[in-house]
Amino acid sequence: MATQLDLMVAELDLAAEFKWRQLVLTRMLQPVWFARLSSPAQHGSRVRASTTPNRDQTRERRKKTMACKEDLKLLGLVASPFVHRVRIALSMKGVSGYEYVEEEHLPFSKSELLLMSNPVHKKVPVLIHNGRPLCESLIIVQYVDELFPAGRPILPADPYQRATARFWAAYIDDKLYAPLVGILKAATEEERAEKAKEVFAIMERMEEAFSECSGGNAFFGGDSIGFVDIALGCWLFWFEALRRMYGVEIIGASRTPLLAAWAERFAGTAEAKEVLPEPDEAVQYAKKLHAVAAAAAAAAAAAAAAAETDRSIALGRSAMAAAGGGELKLLGVWDSPYVNRVQIVLNLKGLSYEYVEEDLLNKSELLLESNPVHKKVPVLIHGGKPIAESQVIVQYLDEVFAGAGPPLLPADPYDRATARFWAAFVDDKVGSPWYTVLFAPEPEKKADAAARIIAALETLEGAFKDCSGGRGYFGGDGVGLVDVVLGSYLGWFKVFEKMIGVRVLDAARTPLLAAWGERFAAADAAKDVLPDDVDKVLQFLQTFLD
Repeated sequence: MATQLDLMVAELDLAAEFKWRQLVLTRMLQPVWFARLSSPAQHGSRVRASTTPNRDQTRERRKKTMACKEDLKLLGLVASPFVHRVRIALSMKGVSGYEYVEEEHLPFSKSELLLMSNPVHKKVPVLIHNGRPLCESLIIVQYVDELFPAGRPILPADPYQRATARFWAAYIDDKLYAPLVGILKAATEEERAEKAKEVFAIMERMEEAFSECSGGNAFFGGDSIGFVDIALGCWLFWFEALRRMYGVEIIGASRTPLLAAWAERFAGTAEAKEVLPEPDEAVQYAKKLHAVAAAAAAAAAAAAAAAETDRSIALGRSAMAAAGGGELKLLGVWDSPYVNRVQIVLNLKGLSYEYVEEDLLNKSELLLESNPVHKKVPVLIHGGKPIAESQVIVQYLDEVFAGAGPPLLPADPYDRATARFWAAFVDDKVGSPWYTVLFAPEPEKKADAAARIIAALETLEGAFKDCSGGRGYFGGDGVGLVDVVLGSYLGWFKVFEKMIGVRVLDAARTPLLAAWGERFAAADAAKDVLPDDVDKVLQFLQTFLD
């Protein structure tokens, strides 16, 4: 049974499902706070316009970028690093006239506006542009970058560098949050030390990433802050809060000297000073969560001595790097939906490529060298440069080979952001429980995961109606990003049906998706790719279960 603190943290969008690593923390170093992060003066107000610390700086930025004639409203929470990513992106673009709405009672209550604007996740941030809501911080940041092209670019122009930035930003969201929450929730010092050691390992990986991405410059993005800087930098006030609360120094000059120097520079930027709150804001918020959780736990104990077990909570997105010209080579496994989606896009684009079948029980040196972070397929090697993570690869192919075949992502920035949102939703809500169905030994866990997949597909039924506009695909008249991401699971849906006796795409339950699934499976780009021999797939799966 989940603890009250677990549930509250999940509501905040400060949580993700994660695997706990069994590691031990070494002696903590005396920490130094990177720089004073001044917060906006009106943090206590519920609704306010964004402010800047210096009118001359704002005026100068406005000369260089579009004036904010758009109707922009941001729903946020002062303690959320995800919200501050959006605020920094807007600041970089010189957009200061938007309305900021503080969801000050999160996670205990939510405004009707938030619930209507983000009915899927029901969490901040939400950016409402001309009445249309956008959710998920990294998606919003990319949207802002595309909406205001005249301002400083957040993502680089080169497709390979863009893919690299998306990979490391997704790596941060996928790997970092879980152990940070573990530090906050730990019941013992030993448990907290294990979680802290996991964070240190992630920071050491980001130290290497900084060395590679910065090219000797001041930031991940080069001479100025970019996508990865925003993704990681908005955690700095929480890093200092955890140091003050528990003595855990997340970024230390002796362990990660490049990151330590970067953190000082990031905290000293005009955007960070303008946006990021003082660490005490995070400390007070954490104390409030702990206090309410302790009261709830005491009440539950008085009613019945229920045993508490920590529940892992969730995010899972990935992305890595690629670009250039030259030959294409795909490392994969024949029945992997993630590999299949890359094959489908290569077919849609009419691209020839070399396919290398991998043995996942005996991974090749090429795979390990090409994807040293995750060590998994798919990996696309383009002109000698590797790109990992299926959704990153798919978007990379769409950008690099824009003139070949139909586009996967629409031209309109809002429609692009919407497609990215639903593609991420598919892998988070269908892909994650998919693994449980395959590998969990307990029948009740398999049944629970299957129920979660069915619930996600019911949500996607509504998404299809909205996105398709009455046409054949999520992408309209032709296959788009969401079609490729969801459609790559169709072969495995048949496997599920044989494993657990549940029809996944049921015409009675999700008639639009059931008809869409038949159309997608029959499409030329997909029909020779998706696995259709259920027994062969089950036999292959058994090699991993034995």
